[in-house]
Amino acid sequence: MPEVVVFGDINVDVLMPISSFPVSGEDAMASSITVCQGGSGANTSIVLSKLGVSVQMIGRTGSDHWGKIARQSLQDCGIDLRAVSRDPKLSTGLIFIPVTENGERTLFSFRGANASITPENIKSEAIKAEHFLHLSGYTFLRSPQREAAWRLVEMAQQTGARISLDSGIAPVNQAHPELVKLLPLLSTLILGVTEAKSLTGAETKDGAVQALIESGVNLVGLKLGSEGCLIANSDGEIHVPPFPVQVIDTTGAGDAFSAGMIYSQLKSLPLPCAGILANALGGLATTVLGGGWFFPHSAAVIRFIEQNADSFPYPGSQALFASILNVLREV
Repeated sequence: MPEVVVFGDINVDVLMPISSFPVSGEDAMASSITVCQGGSGANTSIVLSKLGVSVQMIGRTGSDHWGKIARQSLQDCGIDLRAVSRDPKLSTGLIFIPVTENGERTLFSFRGANASITPENIKSEAIKAEHFLHLSGYTFLRSPQREAAWRLVEMAQQTGARISLDSGIAPVNQAHPELVKLLPLLSTLILGVTEAKSLTGAETKDGAVQALIESGVNLVGLKLGSEGCLIANSDGEIHVPPFPVQVIDTTGAGDAFSAGMIYSQLKSLPLPCAGILANALGGLATTVLGGGWFFPHSAAVIRFIEQNADSFPYPGSQALFASILNVLREV
């Protein structure tokens, strides 16, 4: 039985490293091309699975070549795909991602079959009390996928399952009322500063986090990029610094961060550990080109944390790192 049920997009990413982003009408020549599985929900699922968590995905692909690539990658990572259906007409989600020399990526997205999943595709036993339901904000962008997402939320409420959301910038801008309505039901919310301010109307990141907690969110993981993250609950907030990494590609870093937040709660780790592990996974995700299958395995995560244990600038980090390593080594 899965520990985590993830509802989010399943895509294929086509990554192209370029020296700089062209102005309109000009060319940019890529130095290579990498085709790999992607999608916010799929990426988080893969990171969790590589950490030894039992994951089931709910989603939809096309019946095309791209769908075979995406599904095979997820299956190779041990993810349960019985709730992933195939659309006979629409293509699998496909994203073209130019990556500039500083590691920053730009997305050109076709969501395809992702948005065609319906509430009728969701089985009545999809969510149980012991599950952790993780939602990508992109599932709220369009019908009928939006209604399918709300069906899962209702099922989680009925069973008492915990719900987490990775908001995403586009969903906050385009599905703002839906996400605001969801806030009081969330166990965990993962988002960036821009999204937090937009959802709450607050002018500062601290004000936004406080407003989110007051709205009913139990735990907020606020991504601060090169400044690390801020983790907050009703008892207060803590700032966790980032890890030093050589950035190659930021694709999927936020999805890996979400996996760290979820994993920490599954293992009942202390609040600072959630920020440390989320930063570690997000940072490691930037050291490889592409997401999905290319994300580091648990052994690489353990090595990375061991290497940084003595120099991490956070009070009591030695004991916190030991707690994280203990649960990671159980796999």
